[in-house]
Amino acid sequence: MEHLFQGLLQHYFNEPVHSMGNVPFGMTNDSRIVVLNQSKYVARIYNRHTKNEERLQFEVELTAYLEHCSLSFGVPGFLSSKDGSKYVILSDGSLGSITRFIEGEVPDLSRNSDVLSYGQTVGEISYALQQFSSVPVDSVRPTIAFHDPYSLHPLSYQKSIHEFLSNPPFAIDADQIAIIQAYYQNIYGHAPEINLLPKQIVHHDILIFNLLIEPQFRKISGVLDFDFAANDIRIWELTICLNHLLQFEDQTFEKIELFLDEYRKYMTLTPAEIQWIPYVMQIYYVSLLSIYIGQHYAGRSIAPYFRLMLKQLLKRREWLEYNQHAFSDLLHSKF
Repeated sequence: MEHLFQGLLQHYFNEPVHSMGNVPFGMTNDSRIVVLNQSKYVARIYNRHTKNEERLQFEVELTAYLEHCSLSFGVPGFLSSKDGSKYVILSDGSLGSITRFIEGEVPDLSRNSDVLSYGQTVGEISYALQQFSSVPVDSVRPTIAFHDPYSLHPLSYQKSIHEFLSNPPFAIDADQIAIIQAYYQNIYGHAPEINLLPKQIVHHDILIFNLLIEPQFRKISGVLDFDFAANDIRIWELTICLNHLLQFEDQTFEKIELFLDEYRKYMTLTPAEIQWIPYVMQIYYVSLLSIYIGQHYAGRSIAPYFRLMLKQLLKRREWLEYNQHAFSDLLHSKF
């Protein structure tokens, strides 16, 4: 892998790189932080199962659009290579790029100030992505049906998922497997109604690991990783963020209220969208399990990630059963 990164850097720079270090998060692509002439960049080599030239070209155009939206935070714009391209094809056929580095630290969702900034950022970028539908682009806008877990990874389809759950490569409780299988069996029954919900471009992964915050004033300074940005039902963005908040605090509604108060300054929801949020919150984890199953068949070690998402699914399922009426009332009161 290191020789591929060296090859990637040669497409962009003539000077020697001062240092190159690993990026602490992310399973999908291979990334490095590059330091050159006292400036930092992010070098990335893309997973060939999940990123082709068409999708990468769309990401280039999307981030270029966002850079001109006067947002209160930055996005990682693509650098031009020596020949003027925004990405390159490497010796093994994989795609690579270099983007700008954004300074900041990971937000701390135990701090109310960071939760408020989180809600503002998600609302702000959701509104900008909503307007992107009217912007002409050269590439085809990709579509992801994140509520269809059989379409999220080329190696994760109905037969392969069934085989994985029937004979898991690591220990999974039989009762938990039965719960997962029940979700898969029920998903298609709800698909027609969910497909009718409003759609727009969705980031799909605005977690704290893809956010940077300015440490002094506690304002988000950057939104990263548009790898899964695509057209989808728009409540996915909010749903994913609500799940993320509940991973840090699920005993009260305080942080959810703080987040929603900022988010709703930019976005409104229909009654049908509000109705489906609790269900979509659960199938989010089923979709992630599907992606990890695909990564397993692609040769990656997924056991700790799979177990973590399964644990989150079971916790969210229990939380929504216990808080269903209070949570529904809160959502309706905000929108």
